[in-house]
Parts: sequence; structure tokens; C-alpha cells
Amino acid sequence: MSTIEQRTEERLPLEMAILPFLGSREEDYQPFQYIIQDFSQNGVRIAIPSWLQSREKLYRGDRVNLHLPYKFQGQSRNQGSVAWETWEDQAAAQVCGVALDKSFPETYPVFISLETRELVIGLENFEDEASLLLLVLKDIAMLKRGMLIYLEHLATYFTRVSEFSREEYALFRRMIINDIKTGMQKNHDYLSSLYSKALSLHSRNQDIMEILDIDELRQSVQSEIYVDLFSSVLSIETINMYLMALKTLEKKSYNNYNTLVMLYLNSL
Repeated sequence: MSTIEQRTEERLPLEMAILPFLGSREEDYQPFQYIIQDFSQNGVRIAIPSWLQSREKLYRGDRVNLHLPYKFQGQSRNQGSVAWETWEDQAAAQVCGVALDKSFPETYPVFISLETRELVIGLENFEDEASLLLLVLKDIAMLKRGMLIYLEHLATYFTRVSEFSREEYALFRRMIINDIKTGMQKNHDYLSSLYSKALSLHSRNQDIMEILDIDELRQSVQSEIYVDLFSSVLSIETINMYLMALKTLEKKSYNNYNTLVMLYLNSL
């Protein structure tokens, strides 16, 4: 590798990917943690150990989003179908093979190269790794703020389209929606505070990494909204049209979280 390449790109062997990433099931948007075991040009083998705090059982044929760019011949893929699954007693984990089949544009120059079997962090357009880290932290806080604003607008709009009476919807809003907003506000406050603390460290990458708590970060990023709670109040059409927009923002947050995990792994 040339001197220029060494300055503009950092690479991490697959064996260093020891922390869980976030994925989600496409059908119900349910998030789950997973660990990368292996990958080929066409897919990824993941494990969902029983010790993970956020886990789901996957089935053959499930569509999943791994929220991490797996790059081959210039194309990044992060979505696919579960081709097979099995339970491994020794590892106490469900192991799945995911056949990746959907390309998407990368948000950040952080990806897994299926050709070199490495985790790659591109720094060509950044002053240093800390600059990239600060951008991701800022974006993840802004996404949560955007979700809060959008939910407030939806809560008012749902008053007009709810299948409940006005009195019943008022009770639903007070008991369910306000509880969701409280959790979302708490998570936004955490993410915003984390970004402010990181910014105050004046781009010292290792110092910023030391204030990151990956588990707390995951909890603050994961969904506060369960679509099933709204199924008795709203029509399927309304849910698909409006709540799915919030779920799209959540998926972007999972992409950001996995990017942060990659950067964290590179600092170890």
C-alpha cells in the first residue's frame, strides 16, 4: 500500500469485528443485534447469540437489513433474504446465512470489502477520523430530533383520522403516544449531549472514543415505536403512509450506529 493510501484509508481485519451490529427485519421493522461470522461475495453469515440484549429469531425467507455496507466491485449491499438458519449449541446462538441482493448508496465511506475481507474506513474527504466521527454523532442526534418533530405533527393529525372516538383517542394519546415521546426525548437528549461532549474534545479521536458507551448508544438509537400499538387506532393505509416514514428514519439511525461501531472497533 502506498503512503497516500495509508493516509486516506484505514483497514481492519474481519477478525476484529467482535462487537454486535444492529440489523432489522423488513416485515415488521423489528431490530436485532448480530455478530458477523464470515462472508463471501454473495452473502454474510451472522450469529445471534443468546447473550445479546436485543435479539430476534429469524426464519428462512425473512427479508432483513443489516444496516452496514457490504461492498463488492463498487456496489454496496445491505439487504437480503435469510437463505438458511440453524442453532449451534456450543455457541448458544442462532446462525444464519443472508444472501445479499439489494444495492444502496453509502452514507459514509465506511464499509466491509467482500473482495479483501476487511472493514474499510475511507478518509479522503475528511481531515482525520475524528472529523468523520463527529459528523456521524451529529447526524444521529439530528435524526432523533427529526423523529420527535414528525411524531408531534402526526399526533395532531391522527386526531382527525383515528378510528377511535375523540375521547378514546385522547386517552390513547395520553397513555401511548406521550409515553413514546418521553422515551424519544430522553434518547434525543442523550445523543445531543454526547455530540456536545465530543465536540468539546476538539477532534481528539481517542478522547472521543473514551466517552462512547456502545450499549447506551444502541439503546438510545433503537425504536421507541411499535407499529402494532397503532393498529387498533389507525387504518393500515394510514400506518403505511405516515408511520413508515418514522421507520425509515429509524433505519438511517441503525446505519449510523453501525458506522459508529466500525469506527469504535478501529480505535481498539
